[in-house]
Amino acid sequence: MPCRAVALSTVLAAALGAAALLLTTPPADPARASAERAGEMFACELVEPRYPQVFGRNCDPGRWGPLSDFTVIDRRDDSTYRCRTGWAEGPPRVSGQSCLAQRG
Repeated sequence: MPCRAVALSTVLAAALGAAALLLTTPPADPARASAERAGEMFACELVEPRYPQVFGRNCDPGRWGPLSDFTVIDRRDDSTYRCRTGWAEGPPRVSGQSCLAQRG
């Protein structure tokens, strides 16, 4: 019987802890999240512009997935390119479509 009571109290404590975490975590703000993603910047070792596309290699941060309204920076000469849409494949690659040179 004592083992069962200890197991029950452990489960109850875990459930209460999870409930407390949910109650104290602020809800996600979708508008803020999209604004943060919209301003993303990728600094790359090698950037190859082929307008209206731009390709970056060895980039930071190493994010994966679709992108929108982001900037690619060439570390060699600080050239910057603003792209409307694109795709990131972690550190190896970033590709952007509908890009314009901003500086460089």
